[in-house]
Amino acid sequence: MKTKNKILLAIFAVLLVFGVASCGGDSRGITYQNFEKIVLFDETNSDAATNYAELIDLFGTEGMDASAYANKQGTIVWEDINEQATVTIVLEDDLVIEKTSVGLYESTYRTPLGEKDGVWEWIVLQIGYFTYNAGNLFGLLSANYYWLGLLFMTLIIRTLGWPIYAKTNDMSLKMQMAQPELNKIQEKYRNKKDQASQQRMQMETMEIYKRYKINLFGCLMPLLQMPIFIAMYQVVQRFPLTGMFDDVNTRFLWTDLGNTNWLPNLPLALIVAGLMFLSQWLTTKRTQSAQKHNTYQNPKAQQTQKTMKYMMYFMVVMMAYISIGNAGIAFYWIIGTGYQLFQSYISHRNVGKRKDQLQSRI
Repeated sequence: MKTKNKILLAIFAVLLVFGVASCGGDSRGITYQNFEKIVLFDETNSDAATNYAELIDLFGTEGMDASAYANKQGTIVWEDINEQATVTIVLEDDLVIEKTSVGLYESTYRTPLGEKDGVWEWIVLQIGYFTYNAGNLFGLLSANYYWLGLLFMTLIIRTLGWPIYAKTNDMSLKMQMAQPELNKIQEKYRNKKDQASQQRMQMETMEIYKRYKINLFGCLMPLLQMPIFIAMYQVVQRFPLTGMFDDVNTRFLWTDLGNTNWLPNLPLALIVAGLMFLSQWLTTKRTQSAQKHNTYQNPKAQQTQKTMKYMMYFMVVMMAYISIGNAGIAFYWIIGTGYQLFQSYISHRNVGKRKDQLQSRI
């Protein structure tokens, strides 16, 4: 277990280093934020207008074409091939009088589907096409309903991910079965801090993991679902922005699934929070029920349970907050969490039989 924690810590450290490095890099370039900083010339407030030197500070000279600019007059174009974005600026007397952009968006989640190239964008676009076609039951309906497309998309992808969910449950059951023995080892070496004792504790712990077939890959298996869930989240965020899906009816009951106004979205957000809390609460109760027969109580495990409890509350509040800002996301999470509750029910109903099957393989 300590080896697993070290590996996870190393992965987190690498991601943190890359994140800090990206935040501390050069802020110049063709970005939405820099484009928004450009102030146009206004005869009533000419002192605030952006000039040539300030444009260079914002965008730099890479990808710049100033062949149509001379004597403080004309047009300058910046092009970013990698980001597939272009900025065109018109100056007069060294002051910006016009600015336009193509392919420049505030963030990935504000970018319409199909605007960018690349493998990831292609995957997201295909999920978008499936959502669109599922909205009219692949041509069976005369109208196209966004809520219907989201429903089918979520259910099918969640069903395809069921084998990973089942493997994750098996790993949890193995951990529950092995926990009494792990707790005994922790108790055995609780007051022995010398290096030799710690090494023996690790060896005995690894023997138990080996016997119960518990490995790092199994613990990390839920991460295999993350890319597809991120792609689905992007589809829901970006689908209403996409021109090729203009004929889709986004109305659902009292609201619009493309709506970003908080008041109409509040009921959906409350449903999201309720389902999320129920899911987390049931998981906690089932875990406690599985561990109630353990003779030894590991202090670290108790602290972990407390931490998870606080994380549960945090996740509920965070998902409700995000749902208030996007009705489509709220509807998507309602379907997904409801389906997860169904999966959990099926798994819990067969937990005794599954434990016997796993026990027979040990």
